Amino acid sequence: MRRMVPLLAAALLTLLLAGCGAGSNNKGATDAPLATPSAVASFGIEPTNAASEEPSPSASASPSPSQPVTAQAALVDKAKDIAGLLRERDISSLQDYIDPDLGLRFSPSVHLSDTDLSFKPDQLPGFKDSKKRVWGTADGSGDPIELSFRDYYEKFVYNKDYADAPDVNVGKSLGTGNTTFNVMDVYPNASYVEFYYPGTDVAAEGMDWQSLLLAFVPAGDDWSLVAVVHGQWTI
Repeated sequence: MRRMVPLLAAALLTLLLAGCGAGSNNKGATDAPLATPSAVASFGIEPTNAASEEPSPSASASPSPSQPVTAQAALVDKAKDIAGLLRERDISSLQDYIDPDLGLRFSPSVHLSDTDLSFKPDQLPGFKDSKKRVWGTADGSGDPIELSFRDYYEKFVYNKDYADAPDVNVGKSLGTGNTTFNVMDVYPNASYVEFYYPGTDVAAEGMDWQSLLLAFVPAGDDWSLVAVVHGQWTI
């Protein structure tokens, strides 16, 4: 009888261990596989990593508003401001943009000449000034362009709404004719902005284009206006 006790105890221990194992499987065994990142993602949830990841060097970031604009963009903005002043005929405000040493040249042609008139900022004529001046010579005929400031302005400065021109170009001119464009020869360090209206007359085959060119010279970190140039087809 004493020999049977150890055998019975061993048998009971074996039965108990087998029962515990069966119960654990029925309630969800701890050795079942965990959800993988791909399984989570299949439900529309992107897996996340505990550790933060550095952005890829090739990733492009949107430019910050605090970053300086390019020199070209600054020049266009200034030219558009001036075009707005010309539209409003605000000669008083225009004076602030003119180079104090070189003054402001008015040219009725893209070929600047010695006959062009130039004015220092405080010498600009007004629209009530009826004095007639010779602003150059007419293309083709060679006749003197003798006009008051108002009449010259309406014919050779703001004869179209250039502030709303369909084409605005920096350092290049869409308007071309037989007249030599020499702005960069007269002002070697200059840059210019063209406000261009393409031709609309079919019979003229596009040669009725018009343009306003504003020439600037560097002034420290800024630009000063030195020339207001009228462009159109010339023979």
